[in-house]
Amino acid sequence: MKISRARFRNRAAWTLDNDTLSLTVLAGGGHLAGLALRGYEQVNPFWSPPWPAHEPWAFSPAVARQCGTRLLAGIAGHNVCLGWFGDPSPEETRAGMGCHGEAPIVRWKLVRQQVTGTGVTLVCACELPVAQMRLTRTIAARRDECAIRVHEEVQNLSRRDLPYTHCQHVTIGPPFLEKGVTTIDMSATQGHTFPEVFSPAQRLKMDAPFTWPMGPGAHGEDVDLRRIDRRYRHSSDFTTQLMDPRREHAWVSALNPRLGLLLAYVWRRADYPWLGNWEENHARHTVPWAGRTLARGLEFANTPFPQGLQNAVNRGRFQGQPTFRWLPARGKVATDYTILLMPVPKDATGVVDIQSAPGGLTVDLRGQRP
Repeated sequence: MKISRARFRNRAAWTLDNDTLSLTVLAGGGHLAGLALRGYEQVNPFWSPPWPAHEPWAFSPAVARQCGTRLLAGIAGHNVCLGWFGDPSPEETRAGMGCHGEAPIVRWKLVRQQVTGTGVTLVCACELPVAQMRLTRTIAARRDECAIRVHEEVQNLSRRDLPYTHCQHVTIGPPFLEKGVTTIDMSATQGHTFPEVFSPAQRLKMDAPFTWPMGPGAHGEDVDLRRIDRRYRHSSDFTTQLMDPRREHAWVSALNPRLGLLLAYVWRRADYPWLGNWEENHARHTVPWAGRTLARGLEFANTPFPQGLQNAVNRGRFQGQPTFRWLPARGKVATDYTILLMPVPKDATGVVDIQSAPGGLTVDLRGQRP
């Protein structure tokens, strides 16, 4: 077991290894960029964009021509959106703010690391000068487990209460993500399509309720949201799913039966009541997308849609839940989630349930032969 400085796509990083899983965290933006299971080292379930990667502090006009924005120049895998989720207001945009807040574009610092006989722990943090917050993340993994536990603490650095939204923007990509193969399951009940036009290539009806996993197609058909349909050469949609309010813990899973590999996240439902399901299937043709990207976002959040803080505050409530939170003056809020990466039988076709217990997580798979 070890924690070491590393390079990921020529970027500064730390790698945490518990002898079963290794997790790579970028210093630029704090992105969880690489995740590998022993025996499956060549399969990183997280999305790595097909364009060149750059450190946020190296952003320049030349990089902007290549990558578009500072966020897209450095985005990878799982990033955290704190302060606001989605685009800022027009006034904030003119003032220099970008999509998804500051956490994915600032420099994160190593606070502490520890390797013992039973596990590894890495603590890193960043400060958000515009949002006036500090985010501290503790990542821990016990020896030989297929799970990584993450504890995040958000601190208000100002002397006033702050409205905010918070999203764990998990994005998976190839080779783990395959059209018609990789299957998404979750502890969801109600769903809702994006309230506005999301893209020219959306296949879902706009601003419509549904019950997971069958979404309402733009032409009245049912659309199975568990997989990206091979029949669509181009598609791009966003739906929000309310996690089952009867459960203490929520979960989402992505299973690739061809590889025999399962990625899952488990969290306290009260912390993040919604799961945003984003699909990008070669539909975006602006810089840097150029129609080359296959990605799937599994974005658990305390707000339903990536529409910025002002919209979240104005909406107030949705599906019976508040759409933003207050961070008390000089106060702190803590959240937790667990990342699971494990081998599964190749006859598994999905996940029925994931239960959190004192001894760990139990996964009930669908489709296994008796």
